[in-house]
Amino acid sequence: MKKLLIFFLMGIVVMTALPVMAASVGSPNTQGKNKIAVTPEWSYIFGRNLDYKKATRPPGNDQYRAVNFRIDRGYNVVGKVSYGIFNSMDIYVKLGVANYDFKGDVFVEDTRKIDEKLSARNAFLYGGGFKLAYELKDNWIIACDGQYLASSHELDFRATNLFTEAVSIAKYADCRLQEWQVAPYLAKKIADFTPYLGVRYSDFRMCQKNPDSLLRWDNLVFGADRNIGVFTGMDWDLGKSFKLNVEGRFIDETALSIGAAYRF
Repeated sequence: MKKLLIFFLMGIVVMTALPVMAASVGSPNTQGKNKIAVTPEWSYIFGRNLDYKKATRPPGNDQYRAVNFRIDRGYNVVGKVSYGIFNSMDIYVKLGVANYDFKGDVFVEDTRKIDEKLSARNAFLYGGGFKLAYELKDNWIIACDGQYLASSHELDFRATNLFTEAVSIAKYADCRLQEWQVAPYLAKKIADFTPYLGVRYSDFRMCQKNPDSLLRWDNLVFGADRNIGVFTGMDWDLGKSFKLNVEGRFIDETALSIGAAYRF
């Protein structure tokens, strides 16, 4: 009971201290058959480049090119519940809140003409996945995580003409964000610590539509500029039931996640 109380108090402290859609991979350890773990988790995206795919444009906009679009800042706060199907396999669900800021440029031929900023309001985030983990000799662990996350936001849009300094503002009623990933990795137990390193394939999709003005582009679709990245992290065991996890992700995105798990 004392450990459980410490777990909840630490969760409250971290939620208050951190400005916390990044799909974290998380611990390489499974829970064990019929075991349940609850993990509050905070993820922050420092940046991720996006690739413009397509859009429905109003008349007279064919000469414009959308380039350099990116997630400028993003975060999510989720509760993760894991259940051990077997000793070597967990399934889990994630439920929480996500928020994003985007930036991009609009060019006419080779001239940068418009600076765009977009803000996706706080919205419900949901998803789920699985984790496989096998212990090898000498405390080595080989693991694989697969998961899917999604959220739907209202989007605030602001465009600044770099020549006239005129500003236009609009709202999009629907901005759908989705990400799925598969991530194999290797870990090693060293006393109470388990550092790990791996590679992940992730696919991020963004679709914004239903603007409040007919002058705005509609049905815009962006994808991930890079799909393959690396990640590294570490578990810190604080007894049989409680552990902390810190993880960083690089190349496809630059992101940080912190989690605190309690196993029942």
